[in-house]
Amino acid sequence: MKKYINSLLFVLFLGACNSDLLDLESLTEPTDATFFSNEEELDLALTGVYNSLIWLGGYALPVQVNMDNGATDIGLVRGGFSSFDELGAGSHSANSGGFLSVYTHMYRGIGRANNLINNLDRAADVVPAERLNQIKYEAIVLRSYYYHYLVFLFGDVPYTEDVIANPLDALLPRVNQEEIIDKLLADLQEAAQNLPATATEKNRVFRDVALTLHARIALYAGRYRDAATSSQAVINGGNLTLHSDYEQLFTPQGEGSAEAILAMPFMDGFGSLPQFPTAQGSRNFGSFSVVIPTQSMIDSYEATDGLPIDESAIYDPKRPFDNRDPRLKASIITPQSEWGGIIFESHPDSMQVRNANGSIRGRNNDSRKVIWPAAFCGYLWKKYTNEDSQMINRGWSDTDFVLMRYAEVLLTYAEAKIELGEIDASVHDALNRVRARAYGVPVGATGSYPAVTSTDQSFLKTLIKRERKVEFANEGFRLFDIRRWNIAEKVMPVVLYGRILDQANAQHIPSIDEDGFVSYAGIESQYDRNTDARFPNAIRVFSNPRDYLLPIPQAEIDTYRANGATITQNPGGY
Repeated sequence: MKKYINSLLFVLFLGACNSDLLDLESLTEPTDATFFSNEEELDLALTGVYNSLIWLGGYALPVQVNMDNGATDIGLVRGGFSSFDELGAGSHSANSGGFLSVYTHMYRGIGRANNLINNLDRAADVVPAERLNQIKYEAIVLRSYYYHYLVFLFGDVPYTEDVIANPLDALLPRVNQEEIIDKLLADLQEAAQNLPATATEKNRVFRDVALTLHARIALYAGRYRDAATSSQAVINGGNLTLHSDYEQLFTPQGEGSAEAILAMPFMDGFGSLPQFPTAQGSRNFGSFSVVIPTQSMIDSYEATDGLPIDESAIYDPKRPFDNRDPRLKASIITPQSEWGGIIFESHPDSMQVRNANGSIRGRNNDSRKVIWPAAFCGYLWKKYTNEDSQMINRGWSDTDFVLMRYAEVLLTYAEAKIELGEIDASVHDALNRVRARAYGVPVGATGSYPAVTSTDQSFLKTLIKRERKVEFANEGFRLFDIRRWNIAEKVMPVVLYGRILDQANAQHIPSIDEDGFVSYAGIESQYDRNTDARFPNAIRVFSNPRDYLLPIPQAEIDTYRANGATITQNPGGY
């Protein structure tokens, strides 16, 4: 307890300095002449670096969730969402405040890491060299983690490894994205060689964290050989395994799983907790239902024969949730399913709420109009919406948010090898381990799930797009994926629909192309159209090439200008 209290006090100390220079604080942290003098102080400083993993945005949700629902095709949000809702609606600008928050948050974490790395030698006489080495490389991995968000969101950004004591020295030029990626990959390789093979404590950086981040950055940058090599090293290391129950992985019962490599930790009584139950939960329990999956997300889950629904002979639009990839119902609360002891019903004509045993619980007040008690568009995210919290109408959840997990390693390996044209049994094994786990069966039970056997590169490129979309839904990967695949210009400028309005008489099936784009052309009237005041960003807009990068925050540009310096803006007329 004392360690946690001291850690929190240290974090507050870091955040209080240079408060009048908000735009410059991102690259500066205090350097005290007597600090970093012993192991306890180094641990406190390292805690400050880890603290920047806790990254909350709109509705006090992890910003990764803000990205998926506000700025991609898989989710919708109602209200302010760290400016990612503006990005999805095409109404964002360089003055969008959420982007400045992202920018400064990441640089604050980088500044803390630089401060520690550059000063830890002060304790060399009293702290063993092995311990100093571990602290150094944990901080380097975390610094790389914070930088990778900056380079893949904003492109070229200022880069420094120094401690900047004078705020004016923080007015650095933007560095080419590829140069930064080179540096991050080199740092992570070095860290992997120096970190322990297994975690010394829960949610601490160890070798597999460095390798997984190396693989992720390489994949995002199109450096497939590096991505394949690092992800294979994690697989061969044998420290990790897939959690047996996909749905459970995102609940309190899944915490501590051998699948989780690194998580954003939360605990009741320590800081702000995510508002998953309030934002994502059912209005039947007093929640808001303002962070929701779209119909195109639902339609992206395969049928159990392994085919997309527009190709499957077993898919029936009258019974759209039957014979589907189990990850659909594990991730999303669908109409007529049980949730929190009631039958979830979101049709606008539904006038009553039923308990799971069939008895009447109450009425759906004004359910035929704009505000439906159960949900706005017909579906809710189950992933990370704590069912126990829903049942007692508790708005927060202390479930850890997983930042890296073993399924990512497997799918990164598979995609990298597919892109390299090196399709062999190891690729099939990586894909099938993820797919078999979804069905709750061993990978060898190929008759119990749609195992992948094809060696056709084009087919597998299509499949990996679909696999990542459903495996990582609501976890923050989608924005980066649609950008690096260069399909954002296709999947984004659409109207995002809600549920089939008349499920019993549904006849038409949307078409799904090789990029996983779900088209409702000609059958729009079959679905709820979320274009009114409920979800003003349901009409998605995407300007190519502008929206492949976020704008450099105008406040940052103004700060440079006010101090006689310049920093360039991304293209797009901001």
